[in-house]
Amino acid sequence: MIEGLSTNRRCESSAACLVGEGKGFVFRYHSRQTTQAEKRLHPREAAELARAGLHIAAVYQDRARQLADFGAARGEQDGISALLYAGQAGQPAGSAVYFAVDNDFSAAEINSAVLPYFRAVARVFAEAGKGTAYLQIGVYGSGLSCRLVGQLPFVAHTWLAESTGWRESKTYAGWHVKQHLNTGQALCALGTAYERCEALPQFGQFQPVGFALTSGQGELRRIKAEGGNIRHLPSTVFNTPIAFLPQGHELRVLGVSAPGWLRVRTQLGGGELIGHVAESRLEVVVVPVAPPAPPVLPRATLREDNPASARASTSSRAYPLGEAGRPGRDAAATTAQKTAALRSIGDWLAVPTSPRYRPGNGLTYCNIYAADYAYLAGVYLPRVWWTDPALVLIGQGQTPEPLYAQTVREMRADDLFAWLVDSGPSFGWKRVFDATALQQCANNGGVGVICADREADGRAGHISVVVPEDDGHKAARDADGHVTQPLQSQAGARNLRYGSAGPDWWRGAEFRDRGFFIHD
Repeated sequence: MIEGLSTNRRCESSAACLVGEGKGFVFRYHSRQTTQAEKRLHPREAAELARAGLHIAAVYQDRARQLADFGAARGEQDGISALLYAGQAGQPAGSAVYFAVDNDFSAAEINSAVLPYFRAVARVFAEAGKGTAYLQIGVYGSGLSCRLVGQLPFVAHTWLAESTGWRESKTYAGWHVKQHLNTGQALCALGTAYERCEALPQFGQFQPVGFALTSGQGELRRIKAEGGNIRHLPSTVFNTPIAFLPQGHELRVLGVSAPGWLRVRTQLGGGELIGHVAESRLEVVVVPVAPPAPPVLPRATLREDNPASARASTSSRAYPLGEAGRPGRDAAATTAQKTAALRSIGDWLAVPTSPRYRPGNGLTYCNIYAADYAYLAGVYLPRVWWTDPALVLIGQGQTPEPLYAQTVREMRADDLFAWLVDSGPSFGWKRVFDATALQQCANNGGVGVICADREADGRAGHISVVVPEDDGHKAARDADGHVTQPLQSQAGARNLRYGSAGPDWWRGAEFRDRGFFIHD
């Protein structure tokens, strides 16, 4: 038998202590609707536990205590969520996700609601694996639940709950894992917030794919012609791609995550990203060749201090704001001073009432508002950019003069997305893939934007500014404190000092690509 524990607390800080106490594994949770901070297994936590020598086992549970928590429809939802969280944690093929049945249901209740739930989970897992599930399924519950659910041909493991008074729990002997009631014993930094478990040698435990590889390690591969998507889980279904990787994009292989899929680490837009890529989209880099350094592109800006470019004016929108007394931000100031400066900039721009940003005649001005905000903050976000002929001249070593409609053109939101991806890193922009990191940049006095490129050619995309939180205005967060909706300010069909085009607006089907970008 292997000794371990289950807990709803993050425990990477206790990893060395747990090993010293003879523990070999930790059961941690996947959950979509948890209201308990720390309950959900974090990818970094999984890697740290593995580096300490521990194995991880995963159980999916939101509530799972009422019949309403089961049934086929709920099983489909929970199965998809379990796949997503398992993919993000780096859970390898062949490991298991247990699903909790945390009540002493009767046989009739199990047959009517719990078994359809598990059948739906199995369908989802099989669909993700194109007919063959790459993750195993386990059940946590009473002896009766373990026996009846465990008889399903696709259920590989049973975990007997600590409640010995539940149906058949005293007599059920076919378990792979057995949980024991904690009667008050403390363990490491967890205190009493855990339950002791014992397990057979094989019960679906895992260590994350590539947990021992640090940045820069792993086999070097690159994306083949036509590009490829990097995804949250090793499947083309049940998940929107994180990003599209173009031909030639290089990445490091962490290991096999599922048949035909690799878990990879890569740099994208100045930030590090871990996800899954289909092996068919990759080719081996035989001799890495550093690309030639591109020419340093100068900023493209029309005349500054143009008094006609003002909040109260609807002309000269292509010029940077030229009003006297406009606020600014000192990038070398303290965090508190920088965030205060950004709040002053947002208040001064007065996007809800300033004619400069007022929509009309089918036009909106999110791009102008974002450029003005960045300009006053001392960050370059182009209001105009070089035309293709001007870029050719720059490539030849010349420095053309910025001339409207000749050497420079106005930048719409979809143009800004392409610029942020391609040229932004040269001007200090970094792409991030986590809404918490995006909001934290703004809270620390940096500039953050959300930008999306419209699917339809010729239609403008959208860009919103992420602004610092204060006592009266907060980003939306989940139970673990992770940001789900950054605090935004925008011009558009509606101009809002605090607000956006809607929850997760950047994920709308009308956009072909989107990104979070930050600048200190």
